[in-house]
Amino acid sequence: MSIKEDQFRKTLGLFPTGVTVVTVPYGQEGDIGITISSFTSVSLHPAQILFCLAKRSKTIPAFKASRYFAVNILKASQTHISEGFAKHIPIGWEKTKVHRHAETGCLLFSEALGHVICEKSAMYDGGDHEIILGKVIDLSSNPNELPLIRHRGQYLTTPLNPLKIPLTGT
Repeated sequence: MSIKEDQFRKTLGLFPTGVTVVTVPYGQEGDIGITISSFTSVSLHPAQILFCLAKRSKTIPAFKASRYFAVNILKASQTHISEGFAKHIPIGWEKTKVHRHAETGCLLFSEALGHVICEKSAMYDGGDHEIILGKVIDLSSNPNELPLIRHRGQYLTTPLNPLKIPLTGT
């Protein structure tokens, strides 16, 4: 059975996902950031996560070269950050406050919902994507905010808001 790309995207788009921007320090080239929704936990012992990055991405060399990366989990009001780093040539540093993780040098969005700082463990072939596995070495979170979510190719807005936090910027 042959799977059509548009059918694949449409069906998997039914699964809501959080939105992150993964950052990596890249020496003299500068810092790199890219919007990612294919992010998941892998293991508790040791703590590991993974994300997938298209092989055609101009950011692949930075992820191959760097020892560390950081996953910035975006909150509902940060669609502008997601959009800024979703470009083929990512832009957007000027659109948010950032600070550096002291140990790794990775840039962190100061107002993000959470941060997962990792040491790269491995990169695996995943068809037209690279699967990047990381060992978690540091974490931070702001659990009093709602996450930025994508569903059916759009940012999700919902009346379900148990924290009674306004969904601005969505």
